[in-house]
Amino acid sequence: MSTPDMHTLTGAYALDALSDVERAQFRRHLDQCEACALEVRELRETAVRLGAAMDEEPPAELKQRVLAEMRTTRQLPPRTRPEPGERVRGPRRRPILAAAAAAVVGLAGAGVFGGIALHTQNRLDTAQSQLDQARDRYRPVSELLAAPDVRTEHVTSPGGGGGTVLASRLLDRMMFQEAELPAAPSGRVYQAWLMGPHLEPRPAGLLPGGPSGNLVVADGLSGAEQFAISVEPTGGSPTGAPTGNVVLATNLPA
Repeated sequence: MSTPDMHTLTGAYALDALSDVERAQFRRHLDQCEACALEVRELRETAVRLGAAMDEEPPAELKQRVLAEMRTTRQLPPRTRPEPGERVRGPRRRPILAAAAAAVVGLAGAGVFGGIALHTQNRLDTAQSQLDQARDRYRPVSELLAAPDVRTEHVTSPGGGGGTVLASRLLDRMMFQEAELPAAPSGRVYQAWLMGPHLEPRPAGLLPGGPSGNLVVADGLSGAEQFAISVEPTGGSPTGAPTGNVVLATNLPA
């Protein structure tokens, strides 16, 4: 198994669904891959939370059925060695039926808890998918923050609020994170732009304004020297260039 394949085994390892050989290989991989180690911890925590959320008490009637069967089932007599040639007598059918009933109850319980386990697995798969989406979404941000040439600029808007611009020429990427920009007017949205003396305005993303933390990330800084935000119709500028008020403008900090 190649190393890239190891990154796909975090879910199976967290659920103890690997063979002994795979488990040993993956443990060695964990010693060298912090990303997989973190993902395994998150998946195990998720599995515990899902298991607690899906915990179910056995139905009350199950206990009553078992007790009723115990009261009506004749117990086996003490087992003794029969004499040679002696026929074994005694009611054997009822113990057999009791054993069959116990087997049915066991199978029913397995079905119930198997269904719970399957539902939990589906929930865990959904959680894994959400983790993957979040990781994919924020990977460009983490790469930008770790870039050796990243530069940061805090900017304010005359109308209130502002944000932080980060840019890296090595990654050819920039990001803007808003901070308390007023909510965009009804039917309007903030649109980010990259601009330059020899560059037509290029859309860089949409922002709703309001609560802090919304962000846009854009690649392709060639020719871009300024960053701006304008107010546009919902969905963005219909012309591919700013059509509304420019509420924020600054030089790129790279």
